[in-house]
This record gives sequence, structure tokens and C-alpha cells, in this order.
Amino acid sequence: MVAFPNPRRRHPFHMHDMILGQPGFVAEALQRTAASDVGSFLGTPRRLVLTGCGTSFHAATYAARVFQEVLPFVPVLGMHAYDLAYGPSIPANATVLGVSHSGSTPTTNRALRRVRGRGCRTIAMCGLPDSPMERVANQTLVIGSTHDHSWANTMSYTTQLSALAAAASRLKSNVAPSIESSLRGISRSLEKTLACESRVRRLATRIARGARVTFLGSDLDEITALEAALKIRETCSLPASGYHVEQFLHGPYLSIDDRESIIMLRSRDDGPRSLAIARALKASGAPVATIGESPRAQIRLPAMHRILRPILSIVPMQFLAYYAALARRSNPDIMRTDIPRLRAGVEALFH
Repeated sequence: MVAFPNPRRRHPFHMHDMILGQPGFVAEALQRTAASDVGSFLGTPRRLVLTGCGTSFHAATYAARVFQEVLPFVPVLGMHAYDLAYGPSIPANATVLGVSHSGSTPTTNRALRRVRGRGCRTIAMCGLPDSPMERVANQTLVIGSTHDHSWANTMSYTTQLSALAAAASRLKSNVAPSIESSLRGISRSLEKTLACESRVRRLATRIARGARVTFLGSDLDEITALEAALKIRETCSLPASGYHVEQFLHGPYLSIDDRESIIMLRSRDDGPRSLAIARALKASGAPVATIGESPRAQIRLPAMHRILRPILSIVPMQFLAYYAALARRSNPDIMRTDIPRLRAGVEALFH
């Protein structure tokens, strides 16, 4: 039976330590990426596929969007590791980049092993050294030295986003130099973002009393909305969903009521359409909270280059999941393995 090592019984849980430590963890990931030969690592792909599971799949999805911007003439695809491992084969001329924090995710490693056997070049980005992933990839970039101490991974996500953005910034492109410049201050911006904790804690207490929560974002923060919903479900089993803010109007909006909390991410780039959607959400009767760098956001975050914005915008969502878990008397670290009927699903992750 899978068991969480060295569990804590009260606040601060391990997840809280990991959230607060993200400025330092991200700095390490950037240093390691800068010291690597990214050109050799990425090579000159004819097509690029990025893959992973869980939080790492969200990081791979983010990276697929970023790499497509800096490699406009190369087909880039984000694909779940399950589909690579068990679905139709992909062309042998693809470079497949697997993303994993521990490097031991069975489905991701199976996917890399399968596509490598079919002639694809396989590379890996891993948060820890000496992992099984290094044995199934042609080349591995190790971006950290500390295991995320909570099963509700937080620092693993922000380090992955940062390292993937840094790798993209090293490529020759009109977009890359501005990413590289903004990355230099990302740890300081993370420090400032952590100051939202007390305000998010109050919001989490209210959300924990509701029946469900929905996260909305646009552009790359659509991925933030998906990761935020995953964190809530992992930490306290509160039903949660993530959508693109426009997509939410196309059906899901019609099922909301005052028992559902809406968290809307808002950026400096939001225009009149975003404001109209925010008004429609408030008219629904559901409680709506706005978070982001927009002057209209109720909880403000530091301004950031749009490609790097998800590195900051996920932080209040991590706090939200953490404090919602505390309000619902759940241990946020252990992925509900204290509930027998849910334990089997967690055990399946490791086999």
C-alpha cells in the first residue's frame, strides 16, 4: 500500500513550505538550465512533442504553446503521456520531450520508451538527478535537487515552467530575448506574489464552504485554470473545473448557481470582452473573485511578461488549494490516501 513519508498533522504542512520556497527553487532551476547546453539538448527538431502526466502534463502543455511561438516553422504538439504510451504511433522524425519532477512516473517513462523504440529522439526534463527517466531518454536536463515534499506538487510546476521558458529563450527567435530578460527578475516577482497569502486565505475559507469551484483564464492562464482545479481536487476533493474564460460561456455557464465559486484570472491584456464576461458571471448569482495583474483584479499580482505570467498566477491558486484543504480539515499533502475508497486511484499512479 502506498504511504506518504513523514506526514505532518497540522499547519504548516509540507505543501506550505514548498509554496514559500518557490523563489529559491526557481532560481536553482534557472541556474541549472543556464549552465546546460540547451542547443544540444533540444537539437534541431523537425517536429516537437511535449508530454507528461498530471501537473507535469500541464507544464508540457504550457511549453508546447511557448515553443510554438519561438519555433513558428516547426510543428509543436502537447500530448498526454498515456496517449503516447498506448495510442497511435507518431512519426519517427519527432523529438519527444518528457516532463517529470521525480523522473519515475511510469506512464511518462513508458511513453518515452515506446517512441524511442520506434525511432524518435527522446529527451527529458526532470526535477531530480539519477532517476529512471534518464535511462529511457537519449538526453536529460536535470533542473533541481529537491524533491517536492507534498504529493500536491507546487514547486515542481513553477520550476518546470521556468526551465521550459528559459530553454525556449535560448533559441533564435524574435520572442526569445524578451523572455530571457524578464526571467532575470522572476524570483523577485515570486517573492512579491507570495504576499497575497493572507488575502487568498480569507477567500479560501469561503470557497471551502461551497459545493464546487471553477477557475477561468485566457491565453496561457487557461492552463493555470486547469492546474488550479487539479490542486483543489488533490488537496481536499472539492469538485473543481478549469476553463478558458470564453469557453465557459458556451454551455458550462448555464449550470452555475450561488453554491459555485468562480475564480477569474485577469491580466493587463484584458479588454472590453473580459469585462463583459465578468459582469455576466456576477449576474449569475455565483460569488466571483478576480485575481491577477489587472488593475480591476480584487487580488493584485505583479505585472509580468505574458509568457511568464503563469509562473506567478499559479501561486495564489496553490495557496487557495492549501487553505481550502485546511478549512475542510484535510491534509493537503497526502492526496486523500486517508480515505480508503480513494486510495486505489493514488496507488495506480505508481504502477
